[in-house]
Amino acid sequence: LTALGFGPDTVLMNDPKLFLDGRFLASLLVELDDELGAERSSLALFQIGLLHGMRDAARVCGTDPSIWSENSVQTTPETTSLVMPWTVQNLNCDPAAHADRINDADRDRGEVIEGSWPERHEAVARCSRLGPGENPTCFLSAGYTSGWLSTALNRPLIAREHECAALGEDACRFEVLEAEAWLERNDPLVVWLMENVPFEAFRKIAISPRVDRQSKPPSSGNLDGEFDRSQAVVHIWGPVMVLPFTTLDEALGTVDMLGRDPGIHEIRTVVVDLRERPLDEGFGAAALEQVLETIESWNAQSVVTGVGPEAEAAMASLESSHLILRKDLSEAIATAFQIADAQRHLL
Repeated sequence: LTALGFGPDTVLMNDPKLFLDGRFLASLLVELDDELGAERSSLALFQIGLLHGMRDAARVCGTDPSIWSENSVQTTPETTSLVMPWTVQNLNCDPAAHADRINDADRDRGEVIEGSWPERHEAVARCSRLGPGENPTCFLSAGYTSGWLSTALNRPLIAREHECAALGEDACRFEVLEAEAWLERNDPLVVWLMENVPFEAFRKIAISPRVDRQSKPPSSGNLDGEFDRSQAVVHIWGPVMVLPFTTLDEALGTVDMLGRDPGIHEIRTVVVDLRERPLDEGFGAAALEQVLETIESWNAQSVVTGVGPEAEAAMASLESSHLILRKDLSEAIATAFQIADAQRHLL
């Protein structure tokens, strides 16, 4: 995952956008399938979901050390990013209801967790870009559910999807068993996941303190109280996008991924937030110029903000003749909406 740009401290491993924005997730699914192939892509998605689920459960349950660090901003823990109602079924009371999937070893334990992803978020995203699958395809959701329930219930639980909307089913449904029960059932898919996913290593990462999450005070540049500049997240409001320029590689990777989304041409203005980071006149300026050229290829206008003293020389070296600079983020966002509105009237 680190080699793919999904290290534990990268934006995509800390941002719930994958579970909230279907178009963004669809672009990621295409990217991973192209880079890894179907099998390894499924494994990567499960691991991405696993870490998100473990972290969210740790935050909700109060076991995330970053929440209680000395310099952290105290907030109410958020609920899970993935809607997943679930119940514990007592197999001894109604064994016939589970006869198609539950064996004698499962019944000896007396219970199994069953649930669904009613929004069918991942299945819809996959079908929109890759078409229907041949097997249940919601590995990101299965990983998230496994991580969330394992951490919240303090048990080694693994979720497996058995009905999937990407196969034409009316819903995406899953069941959850402890790792030992899956081994006794000898389910090939779960055995494969257990052989290839370092669950304990993910658990240690999930509960370890994180320096840059929730440790910064809220920015004064909020938009309607919802925009927090301290969170390096791509935000889209209709025709306006805010793109945080966190690291060079991440910024280039983000615009490349977004560019694969056919809906990207609905964006009319992109605010590139440099976040007052250093930017050298060589590679840094070239990378930023590449980002700006990519935005221009979307037929969108760039507005750059957050230019710190260490980036001024690099900005001066850019060749773009249509570069719009704004001093602070709120002014840049206001300008972006003015540009988008003017373009709408021209069209």
